[in-house]
Amino acid sequence: RELVSNVSHDLRTPLASMLGYVDTLLLKNGSLSTEERLHYLAITRKHTQRLEKLIGDLFELSKLDAACVQPTLERFSLAELLHDVSQEYALDAQHAGVRLRIEAPQQAAMVRADIGLMQRVLENLLRNALKFTPPGGEVTLRLQTGPGAVSVAVTDTGCGIPNDDLDRIFDRFYRSEQASSAGETSTGLGLAIVKRILDLHGSRITVSSKPNEGTRFEFQLPAAEAA
Repeated sequence: RELVSNVSHDLRTPLASMLGYVDTLLLKNGSLSTEERLHYLAITRKHTQRLEKLIGDLFELSKLDAACVQPTLERFSLAELLHDVSQEYALDAQHAGVRLRIEAPQQAAMVRADIGLMQRVLENLLRNALKFTPPGGEVTLRLQTGPGAVSVAVTDTGCGIPNDDLDRIFDRFYRSEQASSAGETSTGLGLAIVKRILDLHGSRITVSSKPNEGTRFEFQLPAAEAA
């Protein structure tokens, strides 16, 4: 019931907005200027993209919850994947005025995991960190090798998470008060997907945070030689 309630609310809100702007375009098309028309279309497109992401995340999470996804384990360089994902979001970080740093050893840091699923984990964590880090802040991707394992940490200097909320951040549709007050349009499913994927790999993700100072997510994967 909670899931249906949340989904219904998250679907209705952008749909209602889209319907309102489309009705305006249809009813007042002749009296609207080109600028107004483009403005209404841009807002409608934004809500359409939000719906597309929400539906995509819902499908992905439902497959993970139903155990329909089985990792295809292969040996690959986690350091290389880390650099690839950071390049994917380099322009977003630049536009947001956030410094994106990578701290990784020179060696490849070989692991055995599903490379596609791990890319999804890193993308979700990095996107989340950039979203809640203000201009002038910093997001760091740190990779460390240890005995039989490789650890990844994603740290930001953003708004942080209240202690009372730390136990709930991996729940479906969780949104912090900071996100709600800032008008963030997150689906609230990104971290839930991260946790499900890491559960499939037998890995546990931990989080530490201080309000107004930042947040750190960390997990480990077995080194390929030890797998």
